[in-house]
Amino acid sequence: VFAPIAHRLGMFKIKSELEDLSLKYIEPEIYNNIVSLLDKKTKNRIKSLDNLKVRIANILLKANIPFEMEARIKSIYSIYKKIYKKMHNFEDIYDLLAIRIITDTEIQCYEILGLIHATYKPIPGRFKDYVAVPKQNMYQSLHTTIMAGDGNIYEVQIRTKEMDEIAETGVAAHWRYKEGANYNPRQEQKQTEEKL
Repeated sequence: VFAPIAHRLGMFKIKSELEDLSLKYIEPEIYNNIVSLLDKKTKNRIKSLDNLKVRIANILLKANIPFEMEARIKSIYSIYKKIYKKMHNFEDIYDLLAIRIITDTEIQCYEILGLIHATYKPIPGRFKDYVAVPKQNMYQSLHTTIMAGDGNIYEVQIRTKEMDEIAETGVAAHWRYKEGANYNPRQEQKQTEEKL
């Protein structure tokens, strides 16, 4: 009940946590199997991911583009959906590990994308532009999948700080920092409804 509501509001951290916890209690065997598969595959790739982060950071520093970078591991429930609902093999899931790059402006998002594609081979058919065409719940980000120099495949997500805030905490939370001397709760409600 609550996971779809969190998704609709763009509260992805909460949605993901609720889905993982639900799967853990409803299908504990499947949950533990996925955790085991994930542990085996990611242990060998964490060092490679760290190296990739350093190489990308050096590229962005040379280009003088402001950024923050973090890594994330795909949620257990997302893996479950790909394996059991979409009938993918675990080995064919390319976005188990991802790098998220957060910058200041939309233009910088596209600049970063260009630099990454100029340096690493993008996987055909794995690019999504949710900046130009946001999802219904206002999620915005550039997603690409690249082949790293060591042959491993990683997803790279690129977004602004504002996009990241909406993606992580939801559209309603986005308006919190706008509260100040000119705060108008009715105007905030209207803007939130229009965005959704």
